[in-house]
Amino acid sequence: MSNLAAVRAAGGVEEVLRLLQDANGDDAVAILRAEGARIGSKARILRGMIVHNAEPGFANLQIGDGCHVGREVFLDLASPVRIGNRVTLSMRVMIITHTNAGDSRCGLPTRSAGVDIGDDVYVGAGATILPGVRIGNSAIVGAGALVTRDVEEATTVVGIPAKARMPSSRKVSRPPVDFKG
Repeated sequence: MSNLAAVRAAGGVEEVLRLLQDANGDDAVAILRAEGARIGSKARILRGMIVHNAEPGFANLQIGDGCHVGREVFLDLASPVRIGNRVTLSMRVMIITHTNAGDSRCGLPTRSAGVDIGDDVYVGAGATILPGVRIGNSAIVGAGALVTRDVEEATTVVGIPAKARMPSSRKVSRPPVDFKG
């Protein structure tokens, strides 16, 4: 990643974002760190990450220790995104921190607010988390869920909009997985 500064100088943040989409594992982590994100140890980031609103850098992103970020995860960094320790974001999860209809005259109000995901959380494939949501420790978000409100600790939510289905029996107190093996 020693050429990252040259890539940024030549093509700006858009070129860095293209490079990040093709990066996998340690290369993705190195790019994010070089651009100002705080990434914990043993974080695993698979190919295809899409980052929106990263200008001027990635300082609004924090990913904790032992996290797994699946393929084609979409992160909107208009406001801060904090992902706790040992979190799994399955493939194609979307984390949105702002709404803005652009030049449309549809009347949708502009809103910007960070997203905070606690420790030991599992977010299923294709789930969408909207601005201002806080997900408590040990929660489970079902695949395809649309999370519009906070999720309590140790709660499972599913559906559109996401609703609590049952308290989770997950009280995780194990060491992080060693991804080197």
